[in-house]
Amino acid sequence: MCGIAGVLKPSGHEVSEDLLKQMGLVQQHRGPDNLGLLARGNLGLVHNRLSILDLSPAGNQPFFDGKHALVFNGEIYNYKLLRAELGAAGIEVTGSSDTAVLFGCLVHRGVERTLKALRGMFAFAFANLQEGEVYLCRDRLGIKPLHWTHRAGCFYWASEVKALAAVLEVRPDPVRTLFATAGIGDHMNENTVFANLWHVPPGAYFIFRAGQPPGAAIRYYDILDDIDSSYYKELDRMPGNAVVDASENLLDRSVRAMLMSDAPMGIFVSGGVDSSLIASMATKANPELTLLTSNVIGKFSEYPSAQRLAAHLGRPLQSSPFTPEMILSDLVATTYHYEAPIVTHTNAIPFARLAGLARSAGIKAVLTGEGADELFLGYPWLLAERYRRWLLLPVNFIQALYRIVPGLQSYLLPGQEETIEGFLSLLAKGFERQRHRERGWEAYGFLDRRLIRDHYQTVQMLHEHLVSLLHRNDRMGMMASIESRFPFLDEEIIRFAVNLPLRWKSRRSFRFHDYKHPFLIDKWPVRELANRNLPIELTRKRKEGFPMFGHRYMRVKPGYFREGYVADLVGLTVGAEDHLMRTEPSSFIAKLVSVDVFGRLFERRESQSKITERILEYVSMTEN
Repeated sequence: MCGIAGVLKPSGHEVSEDLLKQMGLVQQHRGPDNLGLLARGNLGLVHNRLSILDLSPAGNQPFFDGKHALVFNGEIYNYKLLRAELGAAGIEVTGSSDTAVLFGCLVHRGVERTLKALRGMFAFAFANLQEGEVYLCRDRLGIKPLHWTHRAGCFYWASEVKALAAVLEVRPDPVRTLFATAGIGDHMNENTVFANLWHVPPGAYFIFRAGQPPGAAIRYYDILDDIDSSYYKELDRMPGNAVVDASENLLDRSVRAMLMSDAPMGIFVSGGVDSSLIASMATKANPELTLLTSNVIGKFSEYPSAQRLAAHLGRPLQSSPFTPEMILSDLVATTYHYEAPIVTHTNAIPFARLAGLARSAGIKAVLTGEGADELFLGYPWLLAERYRRWLLLPVNFIQALYRIVPGLQSYLLPGQEETIEGFLSLLAKGFERQRHRERGWEAYGFLDRRLIRDHYQTVQMLHEHLVSLLHRNDRMGMMASIESRFPFLDEEIIRFAVNLPLRWKSRRSFRFHDYKHPFLIDKWPVRELANRNLPIELTRKRKEGFPMFGHRYMRVKPGYFREGYVADLVGLTVGAEDHLMRTEPSSFIAKLVSVDVFGRLFERRESQSKITERILEYVSMTEN
């Protein structure tokens, strides 16, 4: 895990090392072990190294052979296989890092062929100096970030927006920033909350050519490519124990692959099923791994479950205590690294402290349980959505009657139709959901149409909800120079999950499982696999989702917004603010505070200490 950045100017223009150094220093937290620069005419590359494989200087970047150059962020888990393939073809790779193998593949096999062969998480810039081209490439799910912009004929890119803001004018987009209150800020695959600044989309690459306008992204992979009617039918014919066996084989291989490291590793655990299962399988392969957890003090604490896991595995547990008041003291610094308003995941704040604990313990990389709920539909509301038509049968019947008379439904049941706010939120995201859903339903066209929507939920969760979790894990981990790895997001597990019939993802049960879905077992393969590895009190633990005292528990005093970013953005007068405070839910007001903090940081460029002082003066926490 590292940080990368770079510039491509029109021919005849020089890139200075001073400019590159400015970009690199701003994101040095992503890779404190080495800052590497390459300036060759109109091309400049920057690399912040977090050394995990090949700790020697031979692993320092940029890689450069006179004709090609590379800066790479991430891990290639099948690099040894790729190295053997290059060797069989008579191609020698110098050095023992996965970067060296990636460089050899790109030079000798080309970009697209290499991308399709890679297994791992990555974002990289590869330059062909002879052709005057730079390729910006991103992994299949967008685990590693990569932003880009085009200004006055020049291309700029970086792992973090802050690196671009160090050398360019970068400002929040007012529309997307305002609609971040609806949670879009960290959910977008293409747009960002900054004006004229974009993500390289997951599973895609750009080709930048000096002096030419940017072309469209070239997609080399889509989750939809994994949907296969033959594989679906094969899984549908399997008995239950064979499905669990297949899950175990795939996950065990993934865990072992992601334990590759020449630096100390750990595991982030919550006591929940997913991270506990990963910890159980990983400690069998490496008994020396460190367990780390966040102890959210108070009624939301899952610390006792994490302790039970540690006792079961016979491993010590290190914990990072977190009190509600820490939200207020840490909100500004965390937002600075989050690079979006913290609305969806206020637990990013204790997550950042947990990453700091890992770093203080000398750890550089951790395994996490992220992804299981998206792949195997482990969120309670997904089950409720699937059975919604039955749960709401009386309401649906009445609505059907109201539809007989035109306009009667909207008159008697206001709010049933799409709101203008909802439409504008979709517009701000570029209709990513709608465009992807159309193609997704086509990919599942071999199924009965009544089943397509429910099967597509897995793809939609990977395409949307997972994006925000990966954003959180990357930004908060790298805030403390910690790399997060995700065994559930192995390519073969994803293919398995998007083709797995629904009857194997959730199962009926005579046992009361969760009050949200009493007699339904969610993410059934994961829980069955957990039954083979964990004590029953952990396998039956219901989904909690890193709970904490979030926006609902923040109380904002009148006067906070005066002369602030939100007030300027929407023209919030003193009278309007007074009305807002008296009539709107406290959770919505707290989300506006998060947006205001973001705007003060990235639009007004106020100091972190000044904003924090205002937070502590006007905002308090309650446990009710």
